[in-house]
Amino acid sequence: MIEKPYKDEKLNNWTFVRTFKHNVLEEELVWHRDEKGRYIEVLEGSGWEVQFDNKLPKKLHKGDRFFIPAKTFHRIKAGSTDLKLRIEEFEET
Repeated sequence: MIEKPYKDEKLNNWTFVRTFKHNVLEEELVWHRDEKGRYIEVLEGSGWEVQFDNKLPKKLHKGDRFFIPAKTFHRIKAGSTDLKLRIEEFEET
């Protein structure tokens, strides 16, 4: 089994906290699509960025909230401290 570049802490059936270490290898932060839509809240982290397909990277700051629609290509880029995100998933209809 391939190890993921993050650790998840499940809060309930649709919400979890995801933590990325600041020293994660850049090649582990791959472009990907998620099956479900996600609301994201940045809880901690400095210097991290999120990038969507055909868009420039956008800096992430503590307190930022954004939405990633299901099946949208995106990736994150590592920063200088650990990144902690609160993620709420849901089925799009």
